[in-house]
Amino acid sequence: MTIDLLRRVQAWTEGELSPGATDLMLPEFLAAPMWCPGARQPAATGSGHAVQRLHLFPGEPGELPTLAVWLTDPATHAPPVTTPTLHQTGAALLSFAMNQRFNAVLDHGGERCLLTCDDLLSLRALMQLRRLAEGQAIEPAPMPDLSRLVPALLGHCTAEPSVRRAWLAAIQSAASNQATVMLDASRADWHQASLARALEPLLPPGVSLTFLDARGDAQPDLCRAIAALNPLHDRSSKPGWIDRVKQRFVTPEVPLIRVDLRDPGSP
Repeated sequence: MTIDLLRRVQAWTEGELSPGATDLMLPEFLAAPMWCPGARQPAATGSGHAVQRLHLFPGEPGELPTLAVWLTDPATHAPPVTTPTLHQTGAALLSFAMNQRFNAVLDHGGERCLLTCDDLLSLRALMQLRRLAEGQAIEPAPMPDLSRLVPALLGHCTAEPSVRRAWLAAIQSAASNQATVMLDASRADWHQASLARALEPLLPPGVSLTFLDARGDAQPDLCRAIAALNPLHDRSSKPGWIDRVKQRFVTPEVPLIRVDLRDPGSP
């Protein structure tokens, strides 16, 4: 990866790269050679396929770990890097983000660019969309269990009278897996920021967190599909004692909405 490409990636993270420039940057990023701390280990199952283990730097409490990524061969550095490294590409880096949640710091001769976990998943979504546009058949990644998010979301909603209704849905497509929270609430921006802090540490790998305003006009088809589901929280409802027992001891299932990106009528 050249220093110019690193700077364009930095501009993309800051929202300063145009869609056309992003289209040009993406294939360069995917093909760029990268090195990161890690090692190949034999698979425990005896299948003969090596397992790649990343060596991550632990983050502060509540923060994700960080993966150091060198864009030039660390063996040529002065002094050379002596820790075991994996030689990969940008595309492989994005695949790692489907199995572990981490931030990545790209380094080229001391100039650095931070790619957050959300950045990595967004770049992977762009990669998948590009492959679809080229006519490749893309199978969606399996949707992980999102039930860990339910108690935290319910706890916030019940403690905040301004949240009238709230939905949680798993949105699966060939490009991405998303945990989508839709709120019918005043001060929606404040609630979204508060919930992001509470829910993001609970996200499984490969899943991004998105928010929708039930009264907004963004993604109307998806909003209608989610609104057709039973809300996870409804302040106007008055559950009977059986329902209250269920709410206390049974975690509701998170409904799954599959989006076909090739079908214009899909939500």
